[in-house]
Amino acid sequence: MDIFDVITIDGSSFTGKSTTARALARMTGYQPLNTGAIYRAVGFLKQRNNIPDDDIQQIVKMVQGLKIRYSYENEAPKLMVDDEDLSFVIKDSSLVPLAAQVAGIPAVREALLQIQRDIAAKGKYIVEGRDTGTIVFPNARWKFFIDADIDVKVARFFKTLSEEEKKNYTFEQVKKMLIEVDEKDRARKVAPLRQAEDAIFYDNSESPTPEQDAVVLWYHITHAAEIKKNYPNILSRLK
Repeated sequence: MDIFDVITIDGSSFTGKSTTARALARMTGYQPLNTGAIYRAVGFLKQRNNIPDDDIQQIVKMVQGLKIRYSYENEAPKLMVDDEDLSFVIKDSSLVPLAAQVAGIPAVREALLQIQRDIAAKGKYIVEGRDTGTIVFPNARWKFFIDADIDVKVARFFKTLSEEEKKNYTFEQVKKMLIEVDEKDRARKVAPLRQAEDAIFYDNSESPTPEQDAVVLWYHITHAAEIKKNYPNILSRLK
């Protein structure tokens, strides 16, 4: 496929990929694309249509008939599916397990793969998800992989909830859920969660804000020559 003017950000659940992508988009003038939101929408529709988990054929049939449009308006993502505004799914953390489930179906990923590429075909997109640097845009100009300590990710999960919603979860329940989601994403046969060989790894466990994360990523992009020049010296000092 052609090399698009794309920056990819992959990583596990609740590492702040979406907020970092939006912060980086504000700095660069690029458009952010949350691929996980598309899978959440599919999971939501599967649940709303009462399609059984094991009815793969019906799930795939539903996905193949969807018309999905993703845009970014007034600094907010907008997800339209068959002329229905499903933007709310982007912030609905309860849909994470459903998204992980449908993401493991090869035919679903194949159908959504082309949709993601079509959205970013004009370039200048920051695309974040699980396999954006390995499968969706393997020739992206810049690739990053973000991860964080599991307890930090649980805390970030709770920050997405209202005070009323927080009453529905315990810390350990959320921790178990996120571990299971990440394990499922890493273990699936099609497009598993993994760091691309040419991606830059960044642990943002101690990062105070998404804006700080965006600054770190932007520094790598704008100081590539300097980093390459100094990297051998850095390694020698750490031995």
